[in-house]
Amino acid sequence: MAEDGQKLKKIDLDTGRFTANGRDYYIDSELTADRFYKMQELSYDLGFGVSYEELYGNLGQLYELLNAQKFADCSVLCHNMMNGIADLENRQMPVLKYCSCFINYKGEDTRYWNEQESEEKIKDWLEEGIDFQGFFLLSLTMVRGLRENYNSHIQSISQPT
Repeated sequence: MAEDGQKLKKIDLDTGRFTANGRDYYIDSELTADRFYKMQELSYDLGFGVSYEELYGNLGQLYELLNAQKFADCSVLCHNMMNGIADLENRQMPVLKYCSCFINYKGEDTRYWNEQESEEKIKDWLEEGIDFQGFFLLSLTMVRGLRENYNSHIQSISQPT
């Protein structure tokens, strides 16, 4: 609960519906190819903390370092990439942007995804004070392997050394 006594609003995961900033939103179980493609693209940022281009660039750099037998540099690059993956909790906007692919409002053209509409949805959600946990949980269920990696990371940092 917030300090001022106001409760955060929650996404009703049972009905898949909520209201934010005067708009009625629903979780859509059907996606067009355009939205599915965008979800895949955003899943790199969500799962790895980098865009597809950055991930590909890091892997290319890793390949070059391995070929040059610069193993210490490889280790540092791998460690940095793993830290980026593990830092899921601090990547709120990618989670919200990802959810904007399948959380829609009544009357929205769901055939296509666009940045401006995504930003408007996120603005609604933030202004309404929707609890982030609902978006986070939805993203964990949608990205294959993300929940398992997150749980593994939480277990590894919570174990005494």
